[in-house]
Amino acid sequence: MSNLIAKLAAGTVFGAALTASGVYSPWIIISQMKLEDFHMLQAFLTASAISAILMVAARKMGVAQCAPPSRSTLGWFHGHAMPIDGNILGGVLLGLGMTLTGACPGTVLVQVASGIRSGYFAMVGGVLGGAVYVQLAPYLSIPTVPAEERKQILTVFQHFNIEESQALLIYEGLCAGMVLLAAALTVSAENIMVNPIVGGVLIGCGQATSLVLTGNAVGVSTAYGQLIQLIQWTLKRSRSDTQDEVEEPIPALTSIAFAIGIMSGAAILKQAYPAAIPGGEISIPALRAILGGGLMVFGARLAGGCTSGHGISGMSTLSISSFITVASIFAGGMTLAAILG
Repeated sequence: MSNLIAKLAAGTVFGAALTASGVYSPWIIISQMKLEDFHMLQAFLTASAISAILMVAARKMGVAQCAPPSRSTLGWFHGHAMPIDGNILGGVLLGLGMTLTGACPGTVLVQVASGIRSGYFAMVGGVLGGAVYVQLAPYLSIPTVPAEERKQILTVFQHFNIEESQALLIYEGLCAGMVLLAAALTVSAENIMVNPIVGGVLIGCGQATSLVLTGNAVGVSTAYGQLIQLIQWTLKRSRSDTQDEVEEPIPALTSIAFAIGIMSGAAILKQAYPAAIPGGEISIPALRAILGGGLMVFGARLAGGCTSGHGISGMSTLSISSFITVASIFAGGMTLAAILG
C-alpha cells in the first residue's frame, strides 16, 4: 500500500509539471511534429538533461538503480542483424499516434483531466491499443537469439568505451545547444503558463520526486497494460464458481497509481490556476483520435516505453535503445505530419 501511495504522490507532482510546462497541448505536440513550433523540444530536452544528472546522482547515492532500458528485440529481421527492431517499429507507431492525436501516453492523461475533448477519444484508443498488445505480445517476438548472447552493450558510453562522466558532459552540452537553438526558433504561443525551459525544469523536478519516493524513473505506458490485466483478472474472478479454485494474485497496480496521480496533479493545478489550452484548441475528429490513441499505446508497449520512459528517463541514462526509439518517434510523427499537411 505504501508503494502505491508513493507512486500516486510521484505521479501527482509529475502531472502538475506536465500541465505547467504546456506539453500536454495537442497544438504544441502537432506543431512540433510539423516543425512549426519548438516548445515541446525545449521542455523535452531540458527535462532529459536534468534527469541525466539526477540518474547518476541517484545511482551513486543508492536511491535508485537507474538502469538503462533493454533493447526491444522482436527478431523479425534475422535476430542479430536488427536487435532493436521493436524500438524502431514501436517508435514509429508511437510517433504516428502522436501526430494523429496531439498526445502521448502520458500527456493524454493530462488532456482528460483538463477536459480536452480529443483526449477522451485518444484515451479510449489507448486502452484498446493496450488490450491488443496484451493479447498479441506472446506472438510478436521470435526467440532466435539465446539469452546469454543478448547481454548487449546498452549505453552510448559503453559503445564508445569512454567514461560515463565524459558521455554525460557531452550529452549535457548537446542538450543545451539544441535547447538554445530551439528557443531562437520558437515564437511564444498563447496561454503558456511558464517558459518551456522552466517547464522542462519542473518536469525534471517530477523525475527527482519519482526517484526519491519510488526508486524508479518516470514512465507511463506500462499503466495501460496493467489496466487491461486488472480488467482480465476482475472478469476471471467474477466468473469463478468454485471456492476451491486457487485465486490468482491481483496484478501489479503501481503504474496505474502513477497514472492516476498524473491526472490528479493536472486537475489540482488546473483548479488552482485556471488557464486556456496552450496554443489554443484544435479540432481532432473522434475516429482519428481513437486510431491515434491505439497506435501510440501499442507502439509504446512494443518499444518498451513512451516519450516519458524512453525520452525523459531512457535517454538520460544514455541508453542506445532509447535514442533509437525517440529518433523513430520523431521520424514517424514528422513524416505523417508532412503528409497530412
